[in-house]
Amino acid sequence: MHENDPTFPKKLKVILLVEDDEHFLSLEQELLEHLGFRVLGAARGDQALDIFRQRTQEIDLVIMDFYLPQKDGYQLLHELRTIAPQVKVIVASGFFGQEELNKFQQARVAGVIHKPFRAKQLQEEILRVLGE
Repeated sequence: MHENDPTFPKKLKVILLVEDDEHFLSLEQELLEHLGFRVLGAARGDQALDIFRQRTQEIDLVIMDFYLPQKDGYQLLHELRTIAPQVKVIVASGFFGQEELNKFQQARVAGVIHKPFRAKQLQEEILRVLGE
């Protein structure tokens, strides 16, 4: 992706990426950086909350795995919204069905992406959510 590409973000957007699998965290972080985003990575919900509390003003989007140790996705989403009610969140997971999708909609998540996903799918979902 290059600055002249019309899908390139206008300003460098910051994404908080929450993924409990260290291997996938690294791969997804590398992918997002390649797509032109700045990424703050967290492997646990409590770590994500610490980062979010410290850097709320600069974070444009949270992409989080829904099944996390210690804090489930609903709990993390609630705590993020307590700090910043307007936070945009994309849930990324390979393990949910229609019941979970309905819960995500009720929780007003900005987007849902199924794992495994392709770079283009992720990019399109991020740009849609960010209104780019």
